[in-house]
Amino acid sequence: MTEGILITIALEILFPVLAGFIFALPEKEDTLPKSVFLAKAYTSGQIVLFALFQPLMVFAILKKMEFSRASRFYLIGSLVLIALMIVLMIIKMRDRIKSVLKSPFRKVSFWGILAFVSIAFMIVMSFFKTYMDGDDAYYVSTATQTASSDTMYLTDPYTGDASLFQYRYLLAPFPMWISMLSRFSGIRAVAMAHTFFPWSMMLLAFSVMYILAYELFDAKARKADIFMFFGSILIMFGDYSIYSPENFLLARSRQGKAALASFVIPFLTVLLFTAVKEFDKKKKLSLPKYLLIMLTGFAGALCSTLGGALCVALTCVFALCIMIRYRKLLTPVLMALCSMPCLAFMVLYILRR
Repeated sequence: MTEGILITIALEILFPVLAGFIFALPEKEDTLPKSVFLAKAYTSGQIVLFALFQPLMVFAILKKMEFSRASRFYLIGSLVLIALMIVLMIIKMRDRIKSVLKSPFRKVSFWGILAFVSIAFMIVMSFFKTYMDGDDAYYVSTATQTASSDTMYLTDPYTGDASLFQYRYLLAPFPMWISMLSRFSGIRAVAMAHTFFPWSMMLLAFSVMYILAYELFDAKARKADIFMFFGSILIMFGDYSIYSPENFLLARSRQGKAALASFVIPFLTVLLFTAVKEFDKKKKLSLPKYLLIMLTGFAGALCSTLGGALCVALTCVFALCIMIRYRKLLTPVLMALCSMPCLAFMVLYILRR
């Protein structure tokens, strides 16, 4: 069990941080506290890993490939990608890496300590207090069937009978992510879904919230910490309905639509918000911003068939705002175009259903 927990931590924290390191590096003239840098690296890296997982797993499902084989391909591909990005950073971005290493951790006020305690309490309780939802009959059953049978979407999770799934399920294989974590860690898929996976999704959601607080209050630590504390309290006591955003984060985080609502869409909102600030300062966007916009669309498509379309719609709204506010055409059009490759899955669903 100890080995499985360590592997889970590596897959859910270490790998994302390494994968997102290059996207979190500040520009040469900018400074960034270590804590904010780590939050950006962690969230950006998880988006990268989700985006890599989506097309590979959809291809494997349509080809009826064994799950273990597809998982090995993904692990090898992600390791190669992370290694290449680390080499690129060492060769091309040594000065920016040194500036991050020399930067201090952001100061934490009394409000920050309170926020940390409340968030830690929710994460700990998510580990010890499991919750079952009606949709688990699909999400958890599918993950369990995949991990035990080494096949993907060949049986109905409700009955166990052999059947063909609807394409809207095949093209958004989020349960396969939980199955992959289960297979590599050795922890059963049910335990992974109900106990070990929620804390990582909550950590991602609060990391996005932390980045948003830093950007909203222009690095003013006390104001950002107050925002984090009251935001965490609202989330803690927001479980007034099974359909509330707080319920999706605290009780249903193992489900794809919960990951979309709690992490992917908020991440894209913060990404586009910082893109507007960058455009206001430089009148252009850096290449990593365009890449992250595209990758976030793929991450949204992994969570839900409609998720990619929602990411495209949100990006187009921000692009339209830039177009109207600054009367520029090229950058907004590039933003919109970069967000659209994920629509290939929705087009495939329309053609094959």
